[in-house]
This record gives sequence, C-alpha cells and structure tokens, in this order.
Amino acid sequence: MDAATVMAKYNDLVAQLNQAMLVTDHDRVPLLWQIMAHLGQPDRYFHVIHIAGTNGKGSTGAMLAQVLQAQGYQVGRFSSPAINDDREQLQTNGHWISPADFIDTYQEIVPVLHNMQLTAADVSIFEWYFLIGMVWFRNQNIEWAIVEAGLGGQFDATNALGGPQLTVFTKIALDHTKILGPTIEAIARNKSKIIKPKTTVVTLADQNPAALPVLKTEALNQGVRVVTARELTMTVTAADLQGTTVDAHSDQFDWSQLRLHLVGRYQVQNLSLVLTAIAVLRQQRVTLSDTAVRAGLKAVQLPGRLTILQSAPLIVADGAHNPDGMRGLVASVQALLPKKRLIWVVGVLKDKAFPDMLTALLPAADLVIANTPANPQRALPAELLAQTATDLRAGTRPEVLVAPTIQAALTLAQQRATADSAIVVTGSFYVMRELQQAGWAVLPDD
Repeated sequence: MDAATVMAKYNDLVAQLNQAMLVTDHDRVPLLWQIMAHLGQPDRYFHVIHIAGTNGKGSTGAMLAQVLQAQGYQVGRFSSPAINDDREQLQTNGHWISPADFIDTYQEIVPVLHNMQLTAADVSIFEWYFLIGMVWFRNQNIEWAIVEAGLGGQFDATNALGGPQLTVFTKIALDHTKILGPTIEAIARNKSKIIKPKTTVVTLADQNPAALPVLKTEALNQGVRVVTARELTMTVTAADLQGTTVDAHSDQFDWSQLRLHLVGRYQVQNLSLVLTAIAVLRQQRVTLSDTAVRAGLKAVQLPGRLTILQSAPLIVADGAHNPDGMRGLVASVQALLPKKRLIWVVGVLKDKAFPDMLTALLPAADLVIANTPANPQRALPAELLAQTATDLRAGTRPEVLVAPTIQAALTLAQQRATADSAIVVTGSFYVMRELQQAGWAVLPDD
C-alpha cells in the first residue's frame, strides 16, 4: 500500500473516532483501567513520568524527553494539544507515530474492546490516542514514557496509568474553571488525584501557595514524598530569541552556564522543575550524565512557544491561552525585546478568561489586531475580543483593529510594522494551527 493510500486510510479512521470530550464523565477512568488491564497493562513495560499542571507541561515534558534521549534511552512522549496533525501527540525519540503504525495499533486494540462488549465509539478520540500511545510505546520497546495529562488529572484518561516513577506538577493556575473548579485549591485537588502509591512527586519551588498544600496532602495520603528545590537561585546570564543561558543552584542541583534552546522567563521556571526531576532520577540510580543533560537542553525544540516565524519584520508565535500564560509571555517579550514597538495578533476561545488575558497584554501593546480562531464551537468572535480590548484599554491606546483571518491579520500587522516593530501572535493553540496551515513554519519538520 503506497503512502498516500495509507494516509487516506488514517484520515478516514481518525474522522470516524468519537470526537466527544468525555473528561467530565466521572466514570471514564475506571473504564480505561479495565481496558488497560485487558491490553496487558502496556505501561508496565517502561518507566513513566506523568506530568500535570496548568502551564508548562509541554516545555517540561520536551526537556525531560530530550535529556533522556541524549543519554541514549528510547523515549516515548504523549502530549497535547497538537498544532496541526494529531500524530504530533505521539512521538518516539522525537518522531511522530506513522499513519501505518497508528492504524496497526488501533486494529490491535479493537478486538480487545469487542471482547469487553465495547465498540470503538465507546472510546473518545483523546482516550484513543492515549491507549494507542501506550500500546505503541510497548511495541516500540521504549524505556521511558513522558505522559502529559490532558485536562485536570482525576478524570483525565492518563490517570489510567498504573505506577509512574515520577509524578511532576508544573505551575497550577486558573484555567478550565467550569470543569475543574473556580479556585486554585479546587483545580489542584483535581490534578493531585494522579498521585499514586510508590511514585515520587516533584513540583516547583515556587508552586502556587494555594496549590502546594493540596499536593502535599494527597502525597501524604498516598504515602509518597514531595520534592521541591530549596534555596533555589536561577540566574539568567544570557538570553535572546535563540535561547537562554542559566546558572542554576539549589539543594538538589548545581549547574553553571546551562544553555537552553528555549526562550522566555517562564522557561527558566520550567527548567528549575526539570533539573529537580533529573536530580530525583539520579537519586533513583537512573543514569543521566552531565553531558546528556547539557546536550538535551541545548537540543530541545518546542513549537508554538516564542517560535520565530520571520525576522524582518520580526514575527514570533506563542500559544499562551490563559491569564497566567499571557502574563508570562508579556514579561518574556518585554525582557527579550525591550525597545520594540509591539503589535499583537490575538485570537482566543470564548471559554477562556480573555478579559484577564487582555489586561495582561494591553499595557505592552502599541497595536492589537483581533481575529477569530478557526473553531466554530468555541471561538470568540474577533469583534467581541476587540470591543473588550477597547473597553479595557487606557484612553485611546493601544489601537485596536479587527481582521477576518489569521493571514489577513498578519498582512495588516506587517503593513503597520516599522523598523522598530515586532509582531507577536498568540491567544490559543488553534491560532498556532492556523498559522501552520497558512504556510508559516510553526512546527519543525518531523
């Protein structure tokens, strides 16, 4: 079968999967436990690092995967959301699952479902990607899997994992409040339910103070320890749009002149978490040399996080999609481009806290161009985003305009750009997807 035929078959298969988001159905995880058991517990064939949090999961997972890979381990990674192709969510050693492997693994699982009196439609698309990922990882003989929770933790498909070696919590902040709860405590409680006996919990030294006690309580209930870096200092010695150089010291690690091929102040926080996780793995006698750590961090790539799309005029793209993420992006852009006149191209989803996102963004903007993401069910109309920005701004600044599409917005932004301008595209990973589909290279080649 030629490649085009296989890809067509893959696309037909994905189109037939149950597209519903079933994470709010509290009965899903026990069902997935049963399916995993009938599949022979594929996650028991490799070591697992399970990652949950509001912001930073992708960056943290990418760094850990790259370091393990630099050491020579075979590494699988399950992440979300995808930017352009859902196969991005499943990778081994940085390569997406092939359409043929996806089809073959799906066909391996279907008879198991039938034996359980289930059909393919009884499993949602996110659950399918998780199950296919775990079976594919086993079939690929990987040694480590980096698995990111999709939404929350307690009712997320990834909570069907058996016994992760590490359970890592990135920054916990307000997002998906209608599903996870209106407070940091409620969100942290949901996410904390991925903690299982025999794991080790690793979290940020500066984790949200409302979230940390929740994580510690659940860890105590499960009889496991929580590790955070104490006496932490993270000093940026050099930073530009090509990367960041950091001196990092704590009771857990001692690094000088670490070069990270990621940019943004928020990545320094994520790096501190990764270095803590590496220190814990070393305590567990996992071989991770200094050379592998340095090489992995220097090589890591993460699309849609301050990704340079064009140099003249400068265009960068970042998938910041909640207030905490937007505050981090604004601080990073202001630090990296202190003398630039900033033009923001923004599209958001209506179920996000977009007024708070705009409150963070507007003081750093000379011009805001609103557009509507290509998601008919969830997109906030550009006109409403622009009106909200106009109501929130101070006086008549920044100028606020509307463009019908992402390409129209970028064309307008470039027309308005001057020699001292930089264009920042943000608001949603759906905007990152539109950029890729419009021909802008957000994603590196697979």
